[in-house]
Amino acid sequence: MEPSPKLRSRVNKYFKRMFSRLCQFTVIIIILCIIFTIYKYKDVPDKSDYSHLEFKWKVDPASYLTPMGTKDGNPQYNILLDGHSHTYFSDGRMNPEQLLQWSMANGYNAIVVSDHNSIEGALEAQRIANAKYNDSIVVIPGMEYSCCRIHMNFIGIQSNPFGPFNKPHPSNEELKEMIDKVHKMGGLVTVNHIPWSNKTEWLNQVPTLQDHPTREELLEMGVDGFEIINGDVFDFETYVFANNHRTLKISGSDIHHPSDGAYAWTLLNAPNKTFEGIMAALRGKETSFFFDATGTRPRYYPAYNRNYLASLPLISFANAFTFFDDYRGMYSFQGGFCHERKFVVHWLSYFYFVLYCLIFFTLYELARKVVKLAYAKYKMWTYNRRNRLRRLDSNDSGHNREHYTDIDVIDMEP
Repeated sequence: MEPSPKLRSRVNKYFKRMFSRLCQFTVIIIILCIIFTIYKYKDVPDKSDYSHLEFKWKVDPASYLTPMGTKDGNPQYNILLDGHSHTYFSDGRMNPEQLLQWSMANGYNAIVVSDHNSIEGALEAQRIANAKYNDSIVVIPGMEYSCCRIHMNFIGIQSNPFGPFNKPHPSNEELKEMIDKVHKMGGLVTVNHIPWSNKTEWLNQVPTLQDHPTREELLEMGVDGFEIINGDVFDFETYVFANNHRTLKISGSDIHHPSDGAYAWTLLNAPNKTFEGIMAALRGKETSFFFDATGTRPRYYPAYNRNYLASLPLISFANAFTFFDDYRGMYSFQGGFCHERKFVVHWLSYFYFVLYCLIFFTLYELARKVVKLAYAKYKMWTYNRRNRLRRLDSNDSGHNREHYTDIDVIDMEP
């Protein structure tokens, strides 16, 4: 039995409308995916609010740690130095004064401020320390020279003689020229975090800093020493090498975020607690250390940034609806990246995304149909009920009129 023309018309009309809704749904999804992809490459607000940081404690590492790296185990020292730190002049999160407050709270009385390829943060920290914290902490201006081959601290310099850096892959000869120039300025050069520099970079099967010079090559270039503790990592191999070659050994917090703890303190016996005295002690290369592998407590955790919270829905959607990884490797701090760009599209995720969208749309259509049928049933029920009540009212009115007429007739009889 063929369906009636009226039924065919209704079915065709429904499918046309459903196809129109499907097209609208698809366009909306495509537009949202484009917006989220653009937002993925947009600079988003930082998660934390660093405007009000408080470090209301004072750590005394000597109260619970034993010095290491000395022959007698009881070194004389008057300086507890942090040999590697960052401010917001590079990739740190704290301004120079906040960095000084963090350092004093964690038991340091001297600090090398060493932003990536920049000395402005160090000079600002030195100015603030001299003006406000002269009796509490001494700032040694420095700079962490950063490229795709090596990170080195230039310690004790008062200016950046190299200008803008634009060689992410310098040769050994060019590195030696920079080291010699730092020495002529009265500074020292230490090599930072060799284990981190040689760890495997994700998706690339190569080190984070490729073609990193060997320790022997670095000695030939003229470096003064090595960072043997970076954050919570103790580089035992470099420690042994530095001992065997009698080079400077130094530790650094490599602090970036205010919630980080302190793990190591470089102990120096300086002739006085001044810039000149500390530099003289570093040139003497007689250092020892406090090392706390668990890090100091308490720690300060900044409040959430309101702008970040406002952007969080878009950030979450951007991460959820962009099914690819665009990985560019380690940043060179010279305007580019150090590794081959890896762009990986997760096609299976796109397939399931389309499948889930179709399932969602199908469920939406079913729910829409059920709601429409239920609403039609409800309208029919209310219509029938209204008609039934109207008929009952009509019948009741006629019956009452007849009743009242009979009464009137009876009352009129004598």
